[in-house]
Parts: sequence; C-alpha cells; structure tokens
Amino acid sequence: MVGAGTPHFVVLPDHESAAAAARRLPPGTEPVLTHRSGRPWVAGRLVPGQVVVAEHGGTRLAVIGHSDVTEARLAEAAARVRAPRDLDRLGTTWAGSFHLVAHVGDRLHIQGSASGLRRVFHGRLDGLAFAADRADVLAALLGASLDRTALALRLLPSLPHPLADRTPWRNVTAVPPGTRLVLSPDGRHQTTARWWQAPEPVLSLEEGATELARALEDAVRARTRDTGTVTLDLSGGLDSTSLTALAARERTGLTAFTMDNPDEADDDLYWAQKAAAHLPQVHHVVYPSHDLPGFFGGFFGTDGSLLPLDALPDEPAVALSSAPRIRAVRDKAVAHGSRLHIDGFGGDQLLTGHPAYDHDLLRSRPLLALKRLRTVRALTGPAGGPAVRDLLDSRSYRTWLAAEADALAVNAPNAANSPAGPRRSSVFAWGGALQVPGWLTPEARHLIGEALRQTARTAHPLAPTRGRHGDLLEIQSVGRMIRQHHQLVDTTEFTQSSPFLDDRVLHVCLAVRPEQRATPWEFKPLIKTALAGVLPRELLTRRTKGDGGRIAAESFEKHRRELAGLFDSSHLAELGLVDPAPLRELFRRPYSARHHERTMPATLACELWIRTAQRPQPESQER
Repeated sequence: MVGAGTPHFVVLPDHESAAAAARRLPPGTEPVLTHRSGRPWVAGRLVPGQVVVAEHGGTRLAVIGHSDVTEARLAEAAARVRAPRDLDRLGTTWAGSFHLVAHVGDRLHIQGSASGLRRVFHGRLDGLAFAADRADVLAALLGASLDRTALALRLLPSLPHPLADRTPWRNVTAVPPGTRLVLSPDGRHQTTARWWQAPEPVLSLEEGATELARALEDAVRARTRDTGTVTLDLSGGLDSTSLTALAARERTGLTAFTMDNPDEADDDLYWAQKAAAHLPQVHHVVYPSHDLPGFFGGFFGTDGSLLPLDALPDEPAVALSSAPRIRAVRDKAVAHGSRLHIDGFGGDQLLTGHPAYDHDLLRSRPLLALKRLRTVRALTGPAGGPAVRDLLDSRSYRTWLAAEADALAVNAPNAANSPAGPRRSSVFAWGGALQVPGWLTPEARHLIGEALRQTARTAHPLAPTRGRHGDLLEIQSVGRMIRQHHQLVDTTEFTQSSPFLDDRVLHVCLAVRPEQRATPWEFKPLIKTALAGVLPRELLTRRTKGDGGRIAAESFEKHRRELAGLFDSSHLAELGLVDPAPLRELFRRPYSARHHERTMPATLACELWIRTAQRPQPESQER
C-alpha cells in the first residue's frame, strides 16, 4: 500500500475515460504533464527538484529521479532525437538513477533502469494501456486482484529468471530491466523495445578503473549538487567509504553514520573509524545497533497485537521483515536534517563478479580457468560433486530450468525442515537450486511447478554464457531488493539513493574483462584501482565483512512467540498456500542459519505484506 507521502507516478492515455480512472489514484497525486489535448499525461506525487522537462518540435522528454541533467541539456537532447533509437543512449549518457518518459513521433516511451532499481509496469483497463512506476498504484487504478501463483512463487527465497519479474497482481505486468514500454498516445496499442544491452567486456582493469572513477564522481555530484542536507552510510567497507570520500570532495556539512555491532566477529566499526580519521570534514556519527528495533522487532504493540503497516513495497519483500529497523535508520538521518541519504548497496554485485565466469573461462581460456579454480580450492577447500558436475555441464538454460521443475516434483520437502531435498546446484550452474519450504501446501507446490514448466518452454537466459547471465541476474536481484528497501523509507521530503546501481556505473563495470574485474587473488580490484588516490591506504587491505547474524538471532529469540502468533490466523493459509503448523513449530526452535535464514524470512514477509495488500485502501481524491 502506498504511504501518505510515498513518491510515485502514472502515465495516462490521451482518452476521455482516463480522467475517470485517475480518480482511483492515491490521494495527493497531481498532474505533472499534459497531452497536447490538455488531458493528463503524467500524474504523480514526486520529489521536488527531481523532475526535469523539455521539448523541441514534436519531441517531449521528462526525466524523473536523481540526475545531472538540466533543462538546457535536456532541450539539447530533445533537439537531437530523430527516432526512438536516439533515446537508447540517454540512459547511460547522464549520471544518476531516473525514469525517462518521452513523446517521440506518434509514440510514448517509458523506461526505467538497466539494474531494475527503477521499474515500469503496465496494464489495461477498458482496452486502454496505463503505466506506472509502482505495481500497487497501477493495481489500484485497474482494480486488479492478487495472483495466487505469483504469491506462491514469492514464498521461495530466490527465483530463476524471468519468474522474479512476475508481479503479485493480475493484469499488472513488469517491463524487463533495460527495456522500455512503447504506447500509442490513445493507449490502444503497446509494445516493448530493448534500449540497453550489456557491453562487450573489452576494457582492461586500468581502463575500466579510469572510467569507473569518473562515473562515480559524476554520480555523487549529481546527488549532492543542489540537494539540502546529505547523509551517508559509512560501514567501513570499500563501497560506502568510496562514496563518502567522493562526496567529501564535493561539499561540506556531510554526516556519515556507522552502526556499532556488538558481535566481536564484526569489525566494521574499526574500519569505519579508520576511514573517518582521513575525512575530518565529515561529521561521523556512531550508534549502537540496539538503538534500533531488531530484525523481527517493532511490529507488535504492548498487548502483542500487530501494529498497522503502511508505506509498504509494491511486492512482497524480505526487507519488510525488518521494516521498523530500516525506518529507524531513516529517522536518524532525518533527525540530522537529511533530505537525501546515500548508501553503498549494489557495490558487492558489481565489483566481485559472478563465480560462473569460471564456467565460461573453462571453455575459452582453460589454462587460466584451471589456475583460478586451483586457487579457489586452496582458499575454500575441494569442490563438491555439484560444483564439478556444473563446471562440466553444458546444458541450455531451458533444459536446466525444466530439470529444476522436474526436481521440484520429485523432491517433496520434509515438513520439519525448510528446504526441499539436498542442494542440487552450485555457483557454476545457471542458478541456485530452488529451496521449497516444508510448510507449502500441495496446491502451492503445484502452482509453482506449473509456472516453472510453462516458463521453461520459452525462457531465454539474460546472456548466452553462464557468467554474464549470473552477473546480470545478481544485479537485477539486488536492484529489486534495494528498490523495495527504498520504498520503505522514501517520501517527498526524504529519499535514499544507491549510486552503484546507476546505469552509467553498471555499464562501466560490466565493460571490464571479467577475469580482471574479479579474481581469487584480490578483493574488489576494480574499485581499489579506481579510487586508489581517494580511499585511505589502510582500507585497501580490508578483506572482511560483517553479516549481522548475531543481531538476527537475538531478535528472533525475543519475538518468536509473537511471530508464531501471526500464523494462528494466517492470510497465506486462507489462500491455501501454507500449512501454519510447521511454521509455528519452526518459531518454537532456537534460531539457526539452516532453518531460519532463507525460507522463513520470505514467508514472513509475504504474510506481513498480504495483510496490508488486502486491506481496504483510503479514498482517492476527486480530480
């Protein structure tokens, strides 16, 4: 459900009936652009200063989000657009993360980002196509109902491509990342077109580092140039520290936050303090993790009842399991006057590369692949049977996906445990083995199996090789996860931003040769080379990373009885998707990684989400 101040926008067809449909949009939605007929074209509730509009002749362009584009630059771009293909380069020309809405010739074009951080959804009402940047806003406008199959799929902790793009609403379709929606102005006709392709990985490490440094500098400048108070994460890792150091070169008055985790195995604070010592112009705020609600805390009142939930993501999201905690971090930034908070999310996925690249190298450069694999074996131990099998396996994506569907039917889960059967895949496969919770009903398993089998008949991988497919899948997965995280905190007065998921930054990282971007001999060599003159020298030696496991275990122990109570009247059970008994049993057990870290949070998030998604919406404003 969209919160009272949550940003969003919709694209309306140039038709008299669209005005009537627009009355179902959330309160506070206002016209942003109009068709030449005078009817509303784009309507929304947008962040002030994050909309730039220009036109030249018959071409009209609107950029919505964080960018370095000005009206003058946008007008120059509009003057150079002769055909829809001229829009393709704009996503990676400007710094930032944004939607592009364009009227070129006799067609409307709406595109998000290549990472999936900014999405576009579409659906039809009375034969007319509508589009929006949020699935739930569009679902309310169209009167769409929930999709049981999509909800069943969301009970799995991860999904193969393209099932993760399936929305939880019937008649609401997601446009794939890197693809734009193309509409006729009257909404009668629609299609999609690719505007972004992953670049050929031809740059050396040094060439890519130069380009990455420039892209990150521009990304940070685009966000800090005309914004009010800016805050940042400073975890002590390479990613957030890089952005903080770059921001400190652009402006003063920055505040950076570090959470002090009591887990002795977590050395984030040590490294954050090392970094802060080199950035005296940055106000460094350290706060204990116990200042925040726990990962599963903050949902219940003193009487044990579930508190009202609002401003939810537009789909079930694991981030929802720690929504009060995420919002408490937001509130700390707001208390320091922040209007924009910059995080380092996405850096891990862009800078480490996917292990399946060794599957590709084994076929193109076998000697190098064997050398890398020997090093990995020395560091992590001998590879297991699935890893060796998947390295030698050359099955197509469709064949692999069909085999996963067959395995799902054969390996029935044990109701006392969360995953179904033994792990069948390794990091060298097209994707991880599906983990099916033991509490899913036979009906839910049937819905999932049918969806897998239907998808396997026509599915195409994100790239021809497993390494590049794995890279893109991980990037789109983190783009989806961070989008959901941002939806929990963003308002028209405060937004959170993740520069590593900008299209320009993404494009540069993927253009570097994968065997140089990620190696078993060095941790994140691309960012270290790019910002060697910016990052504190000591930080370049860090190879550790905190995981928050102790905090999760402590919070689960504190709240597990309240969480178990949710499944005494489970909405998922009412839909016939889960058997509550095994779930209640799971919440009686002490926390363990095996039973509680993947399948349980996905189911809990679905339960929390659907309780609000099915709640009556507030009356929309008449326009």
